[in-house]
Amino acid sequence: MNKLLVGDIGGTNSRFSLFSNKNNTLVLESELWEKTNSFQSFEELLHRIKERDPRYDVNKVSTVTVAVPGAVTSDNVILLPYVRWAIDRGLLHERYPDANIFIINDFVAQAYGCLTQATADALHILVGTGGQGQANQDIAIVGAGTGTGHGTLKRAEDGRYLSIPSEAGHIPFPFLSEDREEASFRNFLLTEKKIISPVCNDVVSGPGISRIYHFFTGKELPASQVVQELDAESETVKYFARFYGRVCRNYALSTLASGGKLFISGGVTIKNPFLVDNESFRNEFLQSETTAKDLLQQIDVFLIKDERIGLFGAAQYQWLVNLN
Repeated sequence: MNKLLVGDIGGTNSRFSLFSNKNNTLVLESELWEKTNSFQSFEELLHRIKERDPRYDVNKVSTVTVAVPGAVTSDNVILLPYVRWAIDRGLLHERYPDANIFIINDFVAQAYGCLTQATADALHILVGTGGQGQANQDIAIVGAGTGTGHGTLKRAEDGRYLSIPSEAGHIPFPFLSEDREEASFRNFLLTEKKIISPVCNDVVSGPGISRIYHFFTGKELPASQVVQELDAESETVKYFARFYGRVCRNYALSTLASGGKLFISGGVTIKNPFLVDNESFRNEFLQSETTAKDLLQQIDVFLIKDERIGLFGAAQYQWLVNLN
């Protein structure tokens, strides 16, 4: 099979890779990174990676799969959150008439990545009672980065997977009004941060952890600096872990009612596992009434450690499309 050219566009970085498939195993052969918003258009970004390595020339491959943030609709122009440019399908077809270019949601790609060796070293955060031999191995994934991504793979009876995109990061965040600190933090978001209706993206994300830190300490720092200031006992860690556990629990209940696995990804926790590998996260994930708690206890929860999960997933998607 020809080389698989894939891309993963993020609010901060855009990654591109060439894969080959050897004995039904994806092999990552090379990788290029660029700063997403250093370019004025997607076409300019594609030109840049071709300049860096001619093997990345879209005109020389038959198929390209690109994972992007936000909703991927049938519209000709796809708008991307946190990215200064859009993707114009018509313009891409004009520039690359002989290439099949698939545009998929970034967490659809990450969900497919959970079927690859990118999860081989994943950290087991919660061991479910369902066991590895569950007949239904549906997969859900949640990831905090610039925003909060969600995705699901539902396994059909024939063993194939159906991907279900999600924009759950835009759902209003479920604060507990009876918890004084949570109520105060919500008010802080409304008054100090001028966020009219806080959603998951505002709370469980890089910007979110900065806001939690600001609330508890009075200091404004970017997420990369915040995590250097934290320890396992800090209020910022406890509440971020609690909020992350709640988001993961709610998404698991929405998608894994037949059992399966939940994966956590995103740069925030991949770089800082202590933010979810703690009792605050585990207790919140399992916090529910009896029936739902029984279901939650069956689910295995893993923290992905490989930031290339989206690239592996885009390659897996492309390979499966070629197979079918």
